Amino acid sequence: MIYVDTNVLIAYINPREKLHSKAHDLLLKYRSDVLAVSQLVILELYSVFSRVMGVSDVEVEALVNYTLNKCGVKNVTVEWDELHSFSLNYANKLKLKTLDLLHVIAAHIMGAKTLITFDKDVVERKNIIKDLLGIVVLGF
Repeated sequence: MIYVDTNVLIAYINPREKLHSKAHDLLLKYRSDVLAVSQLVILELYSVFSRVMGVSDVEVEALVNYTLNKCGVKNVTVEWDELHSFSLNYANKLKLKTLDLLHVIAAHIMGAKTLITFDKDVVERKNIIKDLLGIVVLGF
């Protein structure tokens, strides 16, 4: 299973994003694997589209669903209490911003072996993430 971060999905669906081709290549390369997101990714998509698109609630929902379908990802539910507990345990070890920490830990909880992200802080800590959680971070 491969966890896909929000920034990769947005880059994939927006051809004007500077990392669009990299997102396209990564998702195409790993299409045969299970590509997964957590509820956190879905929440971020709602937030981003709400801020930048100026559309109705129904249209935001349609954009989120379109993005998930177009990218070929499935939503894997992660329980908040478990996410919270694991995040507390790893916060001082990983030293990531809150949302980045939650994404990494969500990937760990759902059993992802790989995390695709364009977040520089996560990519910079890829060795620590691999050593502590066994997750390979792919990104730029």
